[in-house]
Amino acid sequence: MNITRKTKLHALLLTLLAALGTALSTGVQAREITMCTLNWEPYYGSDLPRQGFFTELVRTAFERAGHTVKVEFMPWARAMLEVKQGDREVLLGAYYTEERAKTYRASESIYTDKVGLVARKDLGIDSFDSLRELTDYTIGLGRGYAVSEEFDSADYLDKEPEKSQVLNIRKFYAGRIDMIAGSFASIRYLAQQQDRDLSRMVFMEPALKENTLHIMVSRAIPDSKELLADFHRGLEEIREDGTYDRILTEMGYK
Repeated sequence: MNITRKTKLHALLLTLLAALGTALSTGVQAREITMCTLNWEPYYGSDLPRQGFFTELVRTAFERAGHTVKVEFMPWARAMLEVKQGDREVLLGAYYTEERAKTYRASESIYTDKVGLVARKDLGIDSFDSLRELTDYTIGLGRGYAVSEEFDSADYLDKEPEKSQVLNIRKFYAGRIDMIAGSFASIRYLAQQQDRDLSRMVFMEPALKENTLHIMVSRAIPDSKELLADFHRGLEEIREDGTYDRILTEMGYK
């Protein structure tokens, strides 16, 4: 065998090995993944920067696994049906339930939505051991909102319901209430929408409640298990190399 032919065969072998490595690095053939969801700011929304920070986390994880992502926004009931039937591959953003796990393949937790108390920084407090420590403060919340079982039943607290959290934020910055109870991410988003100084807010520990957000992959598609494995591999990678935290920091959620 002459040198030229040996060189060509060597190059071909390297190409085949590279292709094999690519095939082994992803559970399914790289393709465009269609996800659907509703508009739920600030997590995901058609008019949000990068379609929301949660969308960006999921998109980046899929891209690390070699896939591209398209997001379609629609009413929630329709989104759930589209994915259940396999017309769309992924439901973007959902709380885990045993019932949903029968219909979809649920991912591990991607983001934890903390519900708790946001205090004015000038109060000089950032944590509490018991809600009874907070009886001297006026706490705004959305009228009819469920915060947590403990908080909702704490009739010894000075709660001041308002028809919207937007109004609570205005009262907070005007010094008319001391704290706001609700979703940390939602309160932060609404404050940003009003161009408020977030450094004046203290997100108190511990949170009163935590909800984990997931993606749900359709069980109706033949490679659903492999696709979810691809996603988990990409998610692990962006968490380990700091990309996950960087996205949250860039988008104002860390």
